[in-house]
Amino acid sequence: MNTEVCTTNLIHKEKVAIIQNNLINKDLSALLVLGKCFADYSRIKIFYALETYKEMCVCDLAAILDASIATTSHHLRFLKKYGMAKSRQDGKVVYYSFANEDVLSAVQTFLNTSENLSMKP
Repeated sequence: MNTEVCTTNLIHKEKVAIIQNNLINKDLSALLVLGKCFADYSRIKIFYALETYKEMCVCDLAAILDASIATTSHHLRFLKKYGMAKSRQDGKVVYYSFANEDVLSAVQTFLNTSENLSMKP
């Protein structure tokens, strides 16, 4: 018998009602976008690089990703569009970093948590 599946219907009606009511007015779209930022292997590599060195140029990030500058720029623009990264230009070189300390903290927590997860089936 599978002990991870309920074998009965609804037990805690009041808890379910409270959560359903709270969710009516919740806008979870930002959380979904955040999920998309973390749902791409290349973007996670970018996060790791920026967490390590705080600021990196597009060409160095492209080398880390083993991708073209155009592809890397696409990922970086996505992160910038959704408030995860910021950029600055120095001559012909464009540098990216995290948008703010909250983003850095979130990425650090995400990376640390992922290292401690047990991925056992």
